[in-house]
Amino acid sequence: MKKLIVLFAFSICLNPSLYAQEEFNDDFFISFHSTAYFDFIWTPLKVQFAPTGNTIIVDGQEQPEFKNIPFQSFTNNIFSFGIEPRYNIKQLDENSAIALASPISIGLGQVTQPPLANHSVGSIEGFGSIQIPLYAKLYVGSGSTYETEKDYGISLGLGFEFNKIGLLRFDNPSDIEANDLNKGFVLPVASLGIHFWRGYSPVELNIKYGQGQTVEYDFDRNGDVITDNVGRIIKGSSKARVFRASISYLLNY
Repeated sequence: MKKLIVLFAFSICLNPSLYAQEEFNDDFFISFHSTAYFDFIWTPLKVQFAPTGNTIIVDGQEQPEFKNIPFQSFTNNIFSFGIEPRYNIKQLDENSAIALASPISIGLGQVTQPPLANHSVGSIEGFGSIQIPLYAKLYVGSGSTYETEKDYGISLGLGFEFNKIGLLRFDNPSDIEANDLNKGFVLPVASLGIHFWRGYSPVELNIKYGQGQTVEYDFDRNGDVITDNVGRIIKGSSKARVFRASISYLLNY
């Protein structure tokens, strides 16, 4: 995802039609966005052969018990913020445009186990996150172009997002867990924005949601088989998800 965004920026710089600074400025927008508490990230669930915390007797000796157990981490950022560069690749008319946008975000929040999980899972412990999306967006009305005079508008976006949580790691993972559980991940995302005028420039209220593939598992964090309320053996499941509600201010309108 990082490479795609760099390639996007590089291609804009090399486009001969953008050599004129004035022409570039007609289609380039940049905004500041932030949110408090309404920023949630679940990592993909990964099943790994790892110690359960229990011990077993092998050849008369007590040894750690290993099983395939689930790991998933979660953060609810207390505050997140960032910059969104946007370039209108096609202006349909003075009130609508198709654009590429990348609302990069830094999050400040503790990384823990997912809340309200049906079955206990392992997780990393840490702090902080980064999100780097790349959207294709349709803008209509307010904020879509520099020529529009509409008071209200809407934007719809589809794309992919790179996420990494636990930028600072507080736990002491074993060698088995360390190489895989703290990796970044990419998942498809969609966004909806409502635009309106406030003061001298448009403001956007934006909602983002994305999810990955469902992963099933047979044992909980303690290595015990998963059962329902009547004792029947079942499978657990979960998936990567992101949800964020934010407010954005155009800086160069």
